[in-house]
Amino acid sequence: MSANLKNMDLNLLVIFEAIYSNNNISRASERLGMSQPAVSNALARLRHSLDDQLFIRSPKGVAPTTKARELIHPVREALGLIGRHLPSGASFDLLSYKRIFRVIVAEPLEPLIMPALVRAAVTEAPGISVECIQAHPKLFDDLRTGLLDLVCFSFPVDMTDIVYKPICRADLVVVSRRDHPHIAKPLDLATFGRLRHITLNRELRSLTFVDKSLAVTSTSREVAYMASKIWSMPPMIERTDLIGVLPRFFVNSISSNFDLDVHELPTEIPEQHFFMAWHIGANLDQGHIWLRESLMQAAREATGRNEG
Repeated sequence: MSANLKNMDLNLLVIFEAIYSNNNISRASERLGMSQPAVSNALARLRHSLDDQLFIRSPKGVAPTTKARELIHPVREALGLIGRHLPSGASFDLLSYKRIFRVIVAEPLEPLIMPALVRAAVTEAPGISVECIQAHPKLFDDLRTGLLDLVCFSFPVDMTDIVYKPICRADLVVVSRRDHPHIAKPLDLATFGRLRHITLNRELRSLTFVDKSLAVTSTSREVAYMASKIWSMPPMIERTDLIGVLPRFFVNSISSNFDLDVHELPTEIPEQHFFMAWHIGANLDQGHIWLRESLMQAAREATGRNEG
């Protein structure tokens, strides 16, 4: 634990975590069953002890300072460790737990797994809200600072402070408009390389595994159009001679809405998965454990697969 926290009153750490999670002193006081003046007084004690403002006013309530972002992971880890060793009568109470989780979910995954997560929250943890953030290249930095709680994306990472776990397979297929004039079935590699492709834009493509997977087999694509969203790709494919490489489960979910042909990828690539990832400091955070377990269960329900 950080040296700043070693001699800290445990109750103050609980209040710090509640303010951080809710970005609002009033909501934090409701979650804790305390009066707002009592929470404000506790925050004043924290500010004095840590010699930092910790939270500053924002349009939505309060926003954490750099110091608060540095502290949130060790605080949550400490509270999670203590919670696991409390007697069962003092166990984690999901029904009264209040928190806003901030996540990034790969675009094709969001409609697949998030409905089940929302249903689980309504019945198990009605005080939990989830804010889904637009994907961006600095997402791992945001996990480290606590701006993000968890990300679901499509390639594993090799970072000592980031934990990742596969949640579902992501087989790739090639999609074209119905009865494409230049495609014979089955689609062969020469045709795949000759036809023009639609892909995600460079920034979003850097967060996917498609280019990396095709590079393994030295398979190249001639890109004619780079889309800002994966949902833009099916209508573009339907109305042009462009082809695209997309996850099979995504294509299955939209197939009834578009007049498309689906082709097997004409080259073998390593098996692909979607992963969830979080900062190691959240390992023992009991609210975060609920989020991870619920997302894993949602992925099992949506794909019919068990990734462990």
